[in-house]
Amino acid sequence: MHKSHFGAVIRRLRLQQGLTQERLASLSDLERTFVSMLERGIKQPSLSTISNVASAFGIKNYELLHLVEQEIHGDTRASGDPDAEQELRQLAALEVAQEKERVNEIAKAIPVVFFARTPMPDYATTFVSKNVEQLLGYEREAFLGGSSFWLGLVHPEDRPAVLDDLLQLDASKPISHAYRILAADGRWRSVREELKLVPDDGGSSMEILVAMMNEPVASDTDSA
Repeated sequence: MHKSHFGAVIRRLRLQQGLTQERLASLSDLERTFVSMLERGIKQPSLSTISNVASAFGIKNYELLHLVEQEIHGDTRASGDPDAEQELRQLAALEVAQEKERVNEIAKAIPVVFFARTPMPDYATTFVSKNVEQLLGYEREAFLGGSSFWLGLVHPEDRPAVLDDLLQLDASKPISHAYRILAADGRWRSVREELKLVPDDGGSSMEILVAMMNEPVASDTDSA
């Protein structure tokens, strides 16, 4: 994501909730100086940071990511503001005419595709960022719901290892793995995922936060 977008969102949320940087740092288990650097765009958030900050604000991980996407699109209106809502309608109309340019802008602003998935055994996708189409060529709606679409795209030789990694995932630390996935153009793409298991207040598994990025290698080939 662009260096200022995440910072702008957390600063706005912090002020809306009447929190100081010190209080937000305490709630999210971060250093105050790190919160300050996040807000100024000096530091970039990790998956753990996104999860901790979302929890501090009392929202879901995917809700925080939605707010960042809205920040990128310029959709930061105040609820109930007629002028702002009129501006949003104008923006929506403009987006219809400029959809291709908008997708390209998003892809440049967020080089990482974010997913939220339910824990085992379903691994159902509950959120996917809009730039997944730029990375893999599929519309985001195709991924939402059960895991069959996503798992069906994972290379058969890589699928057992991917599932094994998911079984080994716990809340103590993120894990990272790489595998091949079939893109809409029929080519195998090498991607790397960073995954973090987010527990609820009772310690039970709640969701898996995933960051997927392209990992170009010489072995990217046409589908046989």
